[in-house]
Amino acid sequence: MKISKTFYISLLVVFTCFYSCKEDDDIFQSTSSPKNISEIVSERQSLSILSDALAQVHLDSTLSSTTTYTVFAPDNSAFSDSNITSLTNEALENVLLNHVLSTVTADFTGGMETGYLTTLATGPDDNNISFYTNAEGDLIFNGVASLVDNAFDLGATNGIIHTVDAVLMPPTVVDHVMANPDYSSLASAIALSGLSETLSISDPENENYPYTLFAPNNTAFEALIAQVNGAFGWASLSDIPEAVLQQILLYHVVSGANTRSSEVDGTTQTSMQGDSFSISGTLIDDTSYNNAEIVLTDIQGINGVVHGVDKVLLPEEVFQSILSATLNIVERSNDRGFTTFLEAVEKVGLTNSLSTDDLTAFAPNNDAFVGLFAAINNFETLADFDTPEELAVLTDLINYHLHAGSLMASQLTDGGTISTLYGDNITADLSGDNARLLPSFGDAIPSTITMANIGANNGVIHEINRVLIPEALLSALGIETGEGGLCPVGDPSMVFFDWDSNGPWWGNVVAENTAALSIDGSSYGRANFQTGGVGWQDLFWRNDAGTFNGAAAVGSNLSNYSLKFDLNVIEPMTGGMVRIRFNDADGVDAFYDWAPWNDTGEPFTTDGWETIEIPLSVLGVPDFSLVDAEFGMAFEGADVLLNFAIDNVRFDTPGCGGPDPIDDTSLVFFDWDANGPWWGNVVAENDVSLSLDGSAYGRANFQTGGDGWQDLFWRNDAGTFNGASTVGSNLSGYVLKFDINTLEPLTAGVFRIRFNDSDGVDAFYDWAPWNDTGEAFDSEGWTTVSIPCSILGVPDFSLVDAEFGMAFEGADVLLNFAIDNVRFEAL
Repeated sequence: MKISKTFYISLLVVFTCFYSCKEDDDIFQSTSSPKNISEIVSERQSLSILSDALAQVHLDSTLSSTTTYTVFAPDNSAFSDSNITSLTNEALENVLLNHVLSTVTADFTGGMETGYLTTLATGPDDNNISFYTNAEGDLIFNGVASLVDNAFDLGATNGIIHTVDAVLMPPTVVDHVMANPDYSSLASAIALSGLSETLSISDPENENYPYTLFAPNNTAFEALIAQVNGAFGWASLSDIPEAVLQQILLYHVVSGANTRSSEVDGTTQTSMQGDSFSISGTLIDDTSYNNAEIVLTDIQGINGVVHGVDKVLLPEEVFQSILSATLNIVERSNDRGFTTFLEAVEKVGLTNSLSTDDLTAFAPNNDAFVGLFAAINNFETLADFDTPEELAVLTDLINYHLHAGSLMASQLTDGGTISTLYGDNITADLSGDNARLLPSFGDAIPSTITMANIGANNGVIHEINRVLIPEALLSALGIETGEGGLCPVGDPSMVFFDWDSNGPWWGNVVAENTAALSIDGSSYGRANFQTGGVGWQDLFWRNDAGTFNGAAAVGSNLSNYSLKFDLNVIEPMTGGMVRIRFNDADGVDAFYDWAPWNDTGEPFTTDGWETIEIPLSVLGVPDFSLVDAEFGMAFEGADVLLNFAIDNVRFDTPGCGGPDPIDDTSLVFFDWDANGPWWGNVVAENDVSLSLDGSAYGRANFQTGGDGWQDLFWRNDAGTFNGASTVGSNLSGYVLKFDINTLEPLTAGVFRIRFNDSDGVDAFYDWAPWNDTGEAFDSEGWTTVSIPCSILGVPDFSLVDAEFGMAFEGADVLLNFAIDNVRFEAL
């Protein structure tokens, strides 16, 4: 036995030396004389007060024994901030023992986890006091002490020492509640109710000492707030009258007893509030209809014990007042002013269901319905739903906002799905500051939960700022999406290949018109052949400039147009390249190779018809009006099966109508939510009827007052120029995008986009499509503007370290627009 024990101690010494020597040169090395905990404490000047205190109560001899201990050692600064000089030796000893854990092996900080251990200090009935470690982030002990740098994991022959920056006084039941973040709502409630002092009494002579506290966790308080919100409109703990809050909290406290979990089964407990509750196993039966469950036990304090519960217990008077005052979902929605939602509910005969069934209602506010009718084409108001078929659509739409059962906000999970009475699911997005809901219509702007957990006696309501639209109702509501990723043709006069007209062509693509494949019932081009080698394969060509529709209109105005074509890939494309050619017989013969499968290393396919968009600035043509020889496409570079349909090869404005989704949020550098401060006349605004996604956007609404320079928005902190280092000099691979909503059409002047490298290029780009077209620019809602980085005049965006942003110049006009999500995006 002696040999075994010596061997164990030797291993401990070697291990602790190896582990802790990295942290502090004072830790004993394998070649130094091993020391016990008391010896190490006495030798460290920063622990001299602790050393003296241990000696005063003779604990230095205890910590010199062969028992293994973990000691949390307050440094001298910690003692100077505490008041222990007035303590008796008995009380001082208990304070010091509250820093000592008896362990089998040394507790290194690297292995510490969130949870409770017990110290050698004792509370009522000589029960050892609990010790709480919070390992979520930096280690925090009992909610008050942190590790001192370079002074922890100090190995000793009989354990380990961690120097901390606060004295760990034996915690009261209130201290224990405050230390555990899962009970932060209870801590706030105790403070708001004025009960902190009462529940901190540690005098054994006091008639209420000790306490048994049944502590509701945060989830329990969330449910309580929903209840009292539904009954009385109290939306937070601070809204609850202090007297009511005191009644509720005192109902959780049993005075004069330190009742451990082994003693509660089958008992009836009389609370300090006066009412009683019974306990069977781990279930607590209070005066309400639903039992609570004990989920955490025997957290011992100096003045009592804490047991965690998953429900706020309600005394009879409070419970009955909630019952008498609580409104159902319909009544509560009316109280909250959701009048359009209720009108829709009444119109489709769901009022009784929402008054009695156990439901969660994601209730769009009135502004949300204003936004809905602005976005759909088939209905302008609820009154337009007047046929049986249309009322069925409205019923489906309302049911898509209803979930069977009560679903609190805390039960939502990021990426989790929410079932609805309609049948299709909603997806929760918890990635930002506010919870958002994503409908099955993937291109929809997410709906933000603007007020969660509005209580009702038959469920819960969450206010949302946008009506949720399921994929299956798009057609019935009249929402244009471009089926299968299609963008509508902006101007048919700019289509130069469509296999219906526009002149003859030559190549292997043939005209075909199969109803099951056609976009619109008309012909399209079809390739369906094996290339048979790597050589040139004509797809479709013409050389009659008179049939090159749109070329004269585009001319050299490359920034305001894109080349688009609609494509349906029937067999995935895996090799070779599509060679797009525009030949000016007297000038440039431009080729552009389109082969996304080569760029990604993945086969290229489409989900039905999709629109391909290529910025004109990358095609190599300086002026399309000069193209007078071949224009079209060929294929080269691989022996593959080409099986695809193509249609509507055209010039068009960039984007697809409406705002483009953000591909990579890390490349957004202005969004008026975060990304740093700015200056200029554009201000942050968040009108739910105007916002893209329920968050803030930039708003200009002022008369320029002249044709001089008007700052719109600027920053000069390169650290907030998100995406600049990613783009760098890869100008052909990225575009600059921003979402804009013109509330008054733009007719004159120019937007001056600037990127300034203080040691190099100060680049300006003028955006003014109204000047190029001679037509007022009206976005008709949100739209995305796309500008190739290659024409912005910046050779390397990673070098921009001074001003970047936009100004306006050149006209005395009213600027009234919203702007958001200024960003880079990969092509």
